Amino acid sequence: MPSPAGNPARRSYLAAPPLLSESEPFEGAALLREHPGALGAVLWKSLRDVSAWTAAAADERAALFPADAADARAGEVAGAAAEPELWAPLLVVQRLLAAPDDVDHPRLVHACRAIARWGERRGFTAVQLAFVQAAACLAPEHPRLAYSVGRLSRDRGEYARAESWLRTSIRLARGTDWHTYALAYLSLGTLYQQLGNLPAARAVTMRGYRTSVRRRVRPLQGVALHNLFTITSEMLDFERAQQFALAASRRYGPNHPRFPMLVHDIGLFWIQQGCFSRATMVLQSVLPCFDLATDQVLVLANLARAAAGAGNRELYERSYAESLALLPDAPSPERIAQVWINLARAAASACDHDRAQAAAETALRVAGPLHLGQIRLEVEVLIDEIVAARAAGRALLPHAPAGGDTCGEALAQDILQSLSQSRAKAAAKG
Repeated sequence: MPSPAGNPARRSYLAAPPLLSESEPFEGAALLREHPGALGAVLWKSLRDVSAWTAAAADERAALFPADAADARAGEVAGAAAEPELWAPLLVVQRLLAAPDDVDHPRLVHACRAIARWGERRGFTAVQLAFVQAAACLAPEHPRLAYSVGRLSRDRGEYARAESWLRTSIRLARGTDWHTYALAYLSLGTLYQQLGNLPAARAVTMRGYRTSVRRRVRPLQGVALHNLFTITSEMLDFERAQQFALAASRRYGPNHPRFPMLVHDIGLFWIQQGCFSRATMVLQSVLPCFDLATDQVLVLANLARAAAGAGNRELYERSYAESLALLPDAPSPERIAQVWINLARAAASACDHDRAQAAAETALRVAGPLHLGQIRLEVEVLIDEIVAARAAGRALLPHAPAGGDTCGEALAQDILQSLSQSRAKAAAKG
């Protein structure tokens, strides 16, 4: 049978809608768990009202809400002791109840985004995700909103939901917004990396990188190269990983906000190769560049690992304790699990086998309820290695790869010089 319009190369299809939830028993359940109380109830009702209005046909909206719903909501907002910055967006939703057939659509989208920003500032990730998604459903033509839903879902460990929104963003952005198009591919690569599908992660990240080069999206080129470095290092392709690390370092430059995290990841790369002294040197140098405890906790855990491998017991103990103290500030279950893995490896490198096994088992408990396949597999293998190392009475250290020095003395010196220049520039500004 001939294809439509007589063109056998054309295929028409209807894209599947993105997932609105993954594990919630009802819409907004995570919001209520995160923010119980009167204000949480008002936020949840506002979310449900926006969702109902969005899903209703235009000719059904006038009769969607009871006549007294707007007055009742105004009283609930007043009684919930909402913060001043929430009043305006909540009252925009309240007006929706009063006149559902006469809605200022852009203003309603803005109100949802304002509530999401409030949630972000307060650390309420479920509130943030719920209202960003509400805005994305109100404005389904905007790829950046779809991307934001995908990224937030990924960060909360809702991977199927995240993938559906990121692919929606890619479809919407193609040909119109190359920055978001490339960014969505990079985020999809991170998602696949978290799930342990490293070949898929490399493929979609490479696509994002090539798009950033071809379409001259320069701000994303360093990010893409950085991501390719971490993926290929996990794949144990050390030679190619070092090439990506060099390219990312040059593209970022010392003043890029992500340069310190690249240095951290290069330090981890050297730990994986058994280059502990070099890793210790760069991790100690880059630690002051991190202002947030959410980042410091990871750097300290890897510094403990490097110090243990280098035989610096004092630095190992201090870094281990400081990382433990910051664990409550970790931003996500994935980060918490990863920190515990690094602490377990640090302890195993120092022959603290009991401490290592306890840390690894904690990581397994954290990762267990989540779809963190790569982390669970890593921890299970690690526990077996710790048991074997204890039985043999030896430290658990990585084996340096064959084929010469891939550790990169020149790269280490470049990093230290760049960090020194960056600190000098910051001091001059201060």
